Amino acid sequence: MSSINKIPLATWAYVPEHIPDYFCAFSDAEHNLDEDIIYYSQPGLVSIIGYPLSSDFSITGIENHVASLVARLKPGSVKTISPEELNIPGYRCKDIQNDYYSCLELDKVAENVKLRNMLKRASRDVYVSSTDAFTKEHLLLLSEFIRIKGFDRDKATFFHRLPDYLARCERSMIFEARLHRDNSLAGYNVFDQGPGEYGFYLFNIYPEKSGRIPGLNDLLLEFALNEIKSRGKRFVNMGLGVSPGIERFKAKWGAARFLPYYYQYFEPAFRWKTFFSRG
Repeated sequence: MSSINKIPLATWAYVPEHIPDYFCAFSDAEHNLDEDIIYYSQPGLVSIIGYPLSSDFSITGIENHVASLVARLKPGSVKTISPEELNIPGYRCKDIQNDYYSCLELDKVAENVKLRNMLKRASRDVYVSSTDAFTKEHLLLLSEFIRIKGFDRDKATFFHRLPDYLARCERSMIFEARLHRDNSLAGYNVFDQGPGEYGFYLFNIYPEKSGRIPGLNDLLLEFALNEIKSRGKRFVNMGLGVSPGIERFKAKWGAARFLPYYYQYFEPAFRWKTFFSRG
């Protein structure tokens, strides 16, 4: 296995899971590299990022690489994300989800009258700025967001660890919108600058009342994209589609589907403990 410093992460990171500070903050895992595949290990589980740290790869090569890595590590369970559904010999897929990452080229951000009108409308109620401080106000808004979304326990736990990521990663960026009338927090976005050409749109946190401010998320995104571009980035990985509404929101800014995304959870096809416990 290679040292993490021997792979050009600064050149090739193009999905957020390539960034150890991001993944480890939400999982307590340790990062590792096997040639150009990054993976994360914790007791009983290996999470493999099936997007090689290179621009030249084939789907067949990814599947063979993942299978070889799992055969060597022999983990109790495996999670993978990759651009295609994978098969791992000796393991059974227990869960699969698919989506797409979208990407925005910062020199091709969309401009149109409708979008400008939305930005103008939102700017009457709120102003946007960047901040390095994650305060109690941000935390309370995060808790409200989790509550109104009705997340299950695992997803709620993931979002509750957002402060851990912000404290851990120096490249994290918070862009917040505040109401003109009382300076209260109306919503915020979290981005990761990324180590190379890509920035990453990670979180959009908003309260229930923010739905009554047309264009709020557009105003936040415009500010963030301008700031990311000023840091020398060429692209922003805009994250997963999640829903048709979210995908349309990103598309109106010029984002396009970038990479297929398959999440899979595997367990061994045969467990000796289960066999001997029968009868």
